[in-house]
Amino acid sequence: MKYKNIFKIAMESNIIVFGRVNNMILTVAILKERYKSYSNPLDKIKRDCDRGVLFRLNRGLYEDNRNVDPIFLAGSLLSPSYISFDYALSYYGLIPERVEAITSASLKVTKSKTFTNIFGRFEFADIPIQAFSEGTTLISNDEYTARIATKEKAICDSLSKWRIVHSIKELKILLFEDKRIEKSELLTCDYDELIRLAKLYKKTNLDLFIKFIKKEYFYE
Repeated sequence: MKYKNIFKIAMESNIIVFGRVNNMILTVAILKERYKSYSNPLDKIKRDCDRGVLFRLNRGLYEDNRNVDPIFLAGSLLSPSYISFDYALSYYGLIPERVEAITSASLKVTKSKTFTNIFGRFEFADIPIQAFSEGTTLISNDEYTARIATKEKAICDSLSKWRIVHSIKELKILLFEDKRIEKSELLTCDYDELIRLAKLYKKTNLDLFIKFIKKEYFYE
């Protein structure tokens, strides 16, 4: 499949699944329609923000539920994207730390991006296009849905962004000392899936990770 088709599928996938299940994240156009009986809908939007009825996510995007889990808002701030990196590693118990920022993998973004609003801090970083549409799943509650990396994909995404290492010894230090990956949790991963995903990145860290899995990890 050509990369432009992968990008198209990824875009369509994120449009479908991010945000509310039955209602879209509120845009200016939606709010103008909601407030069309007012003489100045934009002033009404501003007043509702000042009153704490609406909450600004980013330019032109609003939410009216202050209690929503921020994980369900990240995909609306930048699309296509999905939850990954440190937040996903913490979500699956692969690292012991609680991660405050909602970290996401994005596509065709030349620089890492950060958004901060009343719901928290949202960080986005690019991964190779050939890996983007693989290894994700959905999480949801009664009203919202978000896409998140599987635990295997979160590891591979993270290794593609962490500092480059040049040996399996350095890789193990990076994984288990610097990043404090839990070995017991790594043992629960699907190794065939890890290898399949790692091959998609064509990155030094992932090439070493494949060798590590194949030649060492099973025998420690």
